[in-house]
Order: sequence, then C-alpha cells, then structure tokens
Amino acid sequence: MGNRALYKDKRNRVWELDFLRGLAVIAMCFDHLMYNCSHPRDFFSNFKVGMNSFADKIYTLATAYWKSGYNDSPGFRFWAHYIFVFIFLFLVGTSCAFSRDNTKRGSQLAVVALVFTGATMILRHVGILEDGIIFGILDCIALSILCASAVDIATKKYKLLNIYLPLVLGTVIIAVGISKQFWTIEWDRAFDSSHLIEYIMGTRAYGDDWFGLFPYVGAVLMGMYFGKAAYSARRSLIPVLDGKWNKPFRFVGRHALLFYLAHQVVITGIIMLLGICLGYKPIF
Repeated sequence: MGNRALYKDKRNRVWELDFLRGLAVIAMCFDHLMYNCSHPRDFFSNFKVGMNSFADKIYTLATAYWKSGYNDSPGFRFWAHYIFVFIFLFLVGTSCAFSRDNTKRGSQLAVVALVFTGATMILRHVGILEDGIIFGILDCIALSILCASAVDIATKKYKLLNIYLPLVLGTVIIAVGISKQFWTIEWDRAFDSSHLIEYIMGTRAYGDDWFGLFPYVGAVLMGMYFGKAAYSARRSLIPVLDGKWNKPFRFVGRHALLFYLAHQVVITGIIMLLGICLGYKPIF
C-alpha cells in the first residue's frame, strides 16, 4: 500500500493519529475559551463581579486556570499547554512520514499562514485585536514541515541516516530549548520589525499566538522519526481499540486546520450570545 492511499483514503487512515490530533485541537479550543472567559471586559462594557452568579463562577474558574500557566508559579495549565503542543507538533512530524510531497504541503500551509497573519495584522491596525500574529502555530508548522522535508531529501540515499537523523536533530533542539528555558523568553509589548528574525527563530516573542521555530521544530522532527520507525507498514498500531467511541475526536483531527481557523470566531460568538442573555452589554 502506498503513502498516497493512506494519506487520502479515510478508510485506511491510522485512527490513533487522528484521535490524538483531535484531542490536542480540542484542548487548544478549551484553552482559548478559558482565556476569553478570564477577560470578560474585552467583550462586555458593563461586566462586574457580583452582577451574575453564574458568570462569576465561570470568570473565577477561567482566571484560576489561566493563572496556573504563569512561569513563576507553574500549575496545570503550564504543563498541559506544553504537553498538548508537543503532541500536536509531534503528530505533524509523524504525518510527514506518510506524505509523498512535504515540500508542497509545507509551501501550501505557508501561504495559508501568511494570509492569516496578514488578516490579524489588519484587525490589529483597525483596533479589533490588541496584537496580531507574526509567527504563530501555522507559520511554525509550515516552516517545520519544510525543514523536515529538507532533512528527508538530503538523506534519502542513506536509509539509516534518513530514519535516525530527524530523531537526533529533534532531541538536540528540544534539549537546547529546555536548557535555555524557552518558556521564559522575552515578549515584546509592541511589534518591532528589527526583531522579525528573532521572532521566527524563537529567541524573542511577540503576538497573540507565537511559536518560534526553536525548539518547536524539534517536536516535528522527532515525530517524523516516529512515523518512519513505527508506521513503516502504514497501519494502526492498536487497531483493536478503534471504534465509534473515538469518531468525534477523529473528525476534529481530520479537520484540524479548519477548526483552528474557525474556533475563535465560534468561541467569541458563544460568549457574546451567553453574555447578552445574562444581561451584559457588548463592547462593540
């Protein structure tokens, strides 16, 4: 069975990869929902604690959740965020092992990422967004796929090197990132074009959704190794566990890009509708 059949044919997809990807996307949606709920004044001009008991409980829960992600007092959100980011990017790399043309995939996604970045910067310029996205998760994934493709092409004549070099490179990149404590990187309050290369490489941060290439490309490269080593037969490793129970997660996983592009609009709509029903006045 060729790569193309597995990658395109839903009947032959590896269910656990779609499931885990879907789980990571759902976790991302929850994370962003909690962030929005912890900033109600960004949505409602008359929000104040004590006005509605139900809204107060949501606000308190969301605020506590988000505070657990701070670097100075890492809690549930801090660890869960990096775990699910790693899982998602690792699966991006695993998918690279199935694709016939990662250069094409990476290039196509790069175009989508640039359009998305441009749209957010326009929204920032007109005052709808406080910050835009300069090098977000889509940009990081696109460039990481292109990096993985370059490694694959450069080593394709050497079987062992082709399999194990992504693992070595990925491990080194992540190890360096951890040793440099990448989670404490300096964030710019305003976009500075002179720091653009640093935003991309991961030595400086800016924006609402920032994922510098280092160390995140390391997770993609490690996933590429896993895909080559564990899925050489192009089949599920645990077919016995497949079933209807995982269908919702697999659906999300198969349409991860669509969910990423649409989820904030949907979340904002739900919050606005619920807030209006509870008597709050929209800020716009």
